[in-house]
Amino acid sequence: VGRSILLTKIKSISRKERVVIKEVVEDIHRRLRVPLCNVLPRLIGMDDHINFIGWWLTDGSHHIVDILTIAGVGGVGKTYLAKYVFGLHSSKFDKSSFVQGIDARCNERVNGLLKLQKQLHGDISKNMELRVNDCIEYTSKIENVLARKRVFIVLDDIGSLEQLDALLGNKGLHPGTKVIVTTKDASLTKRCALFKSHDHPNHKEVLLNGLRKSTSLKLLCIHAFHSQNPKEGYEEVSKELVKYCDGHPLAIEVLGKSLYQRDVSHWENYIKMLKKEPHAHINTALKMSFDALLYTNDKELFKHIACFFVGIDRDVAQTILDACDINTEIGMRNLVDKSLLSIESNNELAMHSLIQEMGRNLVRQESPVKPWKRSRLWCPKESFEALNQNKGKRSLLGLALDMIMLDKKKSRGSFEL
Repeated sequence: VGRSILLTKIKSISRKERVVIKEVVEDIHRRLRVPLCNVLPRLIGMDDHINFIGWWLTDGSHHIVDILTIAGVGGVGKTYLAKYVFGLHSSKFDKSSFVQGIDARCNERVNGLLKLQKQLHGDISKNMELRVNDCIEYTSKIENVLARKRVFIVLDDIGSLEQLDALLGNKGLHPGTKVIVTTKDASLTKRCALFKSHDHPNHKEVLLNGLRKSTSLKLLCIHAFHSQNPKEGYEEVSKELVKYCDGHPLAIEVLGKSLYQRDVSHWENYIKMLKKEPHAHINTALKMSFDALLYTNDKELFKHIACFFVGIDRDVAQTILDACDINTEIGMRNLVDKSLLSIESNNELAMHSLIQEMGRNLVRQESPVKPWKRSRLWCPKESFEALNQNKGKRSLLGLALDMIMLDKKKSRGSFEL
């Protein structure tokens, strides 16, 4: 409440001053170790995860080291969940640290990793200023502190083993220490240097897959109507938008805010537009997992599956793609680790609908106006036209054709491709 009153009173101040004051307020919240109220709407539907992590943090295991990985695609709520439980439980430890946005800060800034090490060391030590300008030396300093103190650390958005090893080292942590790692790659944590030691930590994993339909609708209404239920006359468009978002919290929040105080016809047109072209902000968040793929093989495999193989038996897809010189065994494993792909119990390949659309949009951008110049065609009409006009010989790698269209042409007279 105090934060809201303060921010209301400073609206007349310049933008630069508002930014500074906002940072001061958030720093006070961090020091008081209470969760910021503005994370609560995004945490709707996460009670089970909050309760599990709360139990994990307070299970009384003072003789061992525990590490928890929160994994999922961009925008699914990993940071919000970690920030909330950190605010609830950080005061129960000798020292604590929440290091946010690690991968982005490492990629955007010179010496970004060194600055993150400095933040972590300052939080868990006696805040002594170290004159260290080498990541390896700073890792050693962090290791010394971690070996002596029972701490609670959140490493948010880890993107590589280098980052994880630089911030945790390999010499082991003090018994009773708890570490939460949020990442788009579920395989990273157990491959870090700490797990190569004889006394490696206990490890658990929370995989965020998105929200249920009822919870998604509630979250949408909070942002679109400032209520927990759809406004009268908006019931059907709300359900349609929830179906489009497929449980993705960031998509629900962004689109809900975009449609606040808009009439029903605007909602209908907006949804039609989304089906043709994904929202840029949401697409960027989802694309970060794709950009983090290290190999061209995996990127090409992802685009093949997004365009043609969702809902197809895994063995059938592998037979086809292996013949196209795609390494599917390792590639699929990497896509699953990045939360870009899942294998259903019936062995079918599955993707979140927004992730599939992101993959198809990557192909669409190869040639927005001339489909036959793209690497893949999945739309029956575009495929038919490319074949009919004898185009796409140089660029096409894959094509899906609905033979019903060909039958219709034949019924109107002689026709061949």
